[in-house]
Amino acid sequence: MVKKVSEYTYDELLERAYSKLPTKARSQEAFQIPKAEIIIVGGKTVIRNFRWIADYLNRDPKILQRYFAKELAVPAYMDESQQLVLQGRFGAHVINKLIEIFVKKYVLCPTCGSRFTELKRSGKVFILKCLACGAETSLQAF
Repeated sequence: MVKKVSEYTYDELLERAYSKLPTKARSQEAFQIPKAEIIIVGGKTVIRNFRWIADYLNRDPKILQRYFAKELAVPAYMDESQQLVLQGRFGAHVINKLIEIFVKKYVLCPTCGSRFTELKRSGKVFILKCLACGAETSLQAF
């Protein structure tokens, strides 16, 4: 037999509400924005740990590659060893600042601050879905 709402106690209603919430993904370690390992070869900048950065941020390397190419206004490609090669000479400070901006805009949940998010493209916008709190935020595509 199903109870009416008025027949539940406050504690029962509270417990029921908590049971309907999505489970929070928790991590033991604190999230740190990854730092790029840069080498400059001639007129090109190579991000040696590019694939690791993309995996750590849980993002498709092609999205991160496109972000760097757009922000720096230079051609970029991934070589056979999964390193990102940028046409032009850029210091580690510039690359790490771009990674920091990318993380704040396209990785961290603006509602709860969790790093456990998914980025999906829907037409000309990205949808950032938080796996911790369930929030969805639309972001401008780059």
